[in-house]
Amino acid sequence: MSERVEQSGDVSVERWSGEVPYDSFRVLLLGATGSGKSSFIEALAGRDHTLGISGGTLDSVTQDVQAFKVVNLEQKWDHGVVWPLFIIDTPGFLDSKMSEVQVLNKAQIWIEKNGTINVVFYICRITDTRIPGSAQRLMKIIKSLGIPAYGLIIITSMWDTIWRADAIKRAEDHFSQLRDVMWKHEIRQGASIVKFENTQSSAIEIVAGIPGWRTLNSYRFYPQSNRHLPPLVFSALLDRIQNAQQERQTILDDRIRLLSNPDSDLESTLIHSLRDVDERLANYIHQLVNFDPPPKGIDVNPQSIPYQCLFDIALDSQKYVHAIESALSQLRFQLSYISRRAKLRNTLCAAIDDYINAYISLHTFGAPPPGSPSFVPTVKLSSRDQTKLDKLMKKRQLQLRDKSD
Repeated sequence: MSERVEQSGDVSVERWSGEVPYDSFRVLLLGATGSGKSSFIEALAGRDHTLGISGGTLDSVTQDVQAFKVVNLEQKWDHGVVWPLFIIDTPGFLDSKMSEVQVLNKAQIWIEKNGTINVVFYICRITDTRIPGSAQRLMKIIKSLGIPAYGLIIITSMWDTIWRADAIKRAEDHFSQLRDVMWKHEIRQGASIVKFENTQSSAIEIVAGIPGWRTLNSYRFYPQSNRHLPPLVFSALLDRIQNAQQERQTILDDRIRLLSNPDSDLESTLIHSLRDVDERLANYIHQLVNFDPPPKGIDVNPQSIPYQCLFDIALDSQKYVHAIESALSQLRFQLSYISRRAKLRNTLCAAIDDYINAYISLHTFGAPPPGSPSFVPTVKLSSRDQTKLDKLMKKRQLQLRDKSD
C-alpha cells in the first residue's frame, strides 16, 4: 500500500480547534523561537489568508501547541482513501520565557490527547552561521527525541532575507555544513534537508515532498521516558537559572544607580522587569526540583540551587535597602530635596517589604545545604516592621505545616 501528499486545489490554512481527527496526517513543527515555524504556516496559507501568528521577537508568538488544517493538501492512499493534513505548531525552543522542559511537555500532552505524529519538520535559520552553545544543545535535544530519520525533514529558513553575494555564500556554506556534518548521520539514514524560501510555492513543495506514511513514538518527548533527554534539558535549566540570576543582578544595579539619578519611567520598567525575572526564576526552580534526583552524570545538589537563589534574592533586597538608606542620609540636610526625600522614604518602605518577604522565603526553606552560606541580616527593622515579619513568618510556617499534613 502506497501513499502520497497531493494538492487538489488552491492551498490555504485554517486554525483547528478541538481534537484532530484520528484518520489524518500530522506534521509537527519544532524549532527555536524566531526560526520561522509560524512563518512557514503563514506562507503555506497564502497571502489572502493571514493568520497573524508570526513575529520577530525573542518571545515565542506560539505559547501553546496549535493545530492547523491544510486545505487542499491531503494524504491520498492508493485505494482511494483521502486523509486531511494537519500542521502542528509548537512553542519555540530557546525562548526567553519558556524552558525546553515546558515546550516538550506541551508537545507530549498534545500528542497524548490527539494521537501520534507522522512527520517532524525541524526548522532552523540558515543565517545562524555561528551556532552558540544553546543552539548546539537544542540540536542534541532534537536528535535525542529518537525521531526516525525517515520521519525528519530539516527545513532551513530565512533564505529570503539574504541578498548580498557574500551573505549568500555564507548561507550556502552553512547549508553544506548542516547537510554534510551536523545532520550527516540522519540524512544518510533517510532524513532530508531543504530550503524554505518563505513563499507559498516553497512551503507547498516541502509538504508535498513528505516521504509517505510514518508513525513516531510520542513517549520520546517526555524526559522521564527518554534517558537521553534529562541531562540536556537539566543543563538547559541550569543555564536559564544562571542567566536569570545575572539579569536580576543587572536590574538591581540599575535601580541603585537610579537612586542618585531618578527616572520614574525607567524605574517603572525595571520594577516590571524584576517581577518578570523573579517569576521565571521561580518557574525554572520548580521544574528543576521536579528532577530530583538529578540526571546521571550531573553532580549537583538540587536543594543547593533553590537555596542559593533565595539567598541571593534576600541579599539583593538587603543591599537595596541599605542603598536607599544611604541615599536618604545624603539628602538629610538639603531642604531643596524635600520631595525627593519623601519619594525615597516611600521607596524604602516598599524595599523593606520586599526584604521581609525575601527573608521569610529563605528562612522557611530550611537550613542551608552543605557548602552553602548562611544569611546574616544587617537591616535594622523598626518595631513595627519586626512585628510584621514575625506575624508573616508564623503565617508561612502554619501554611507549610498544613501543606505537609
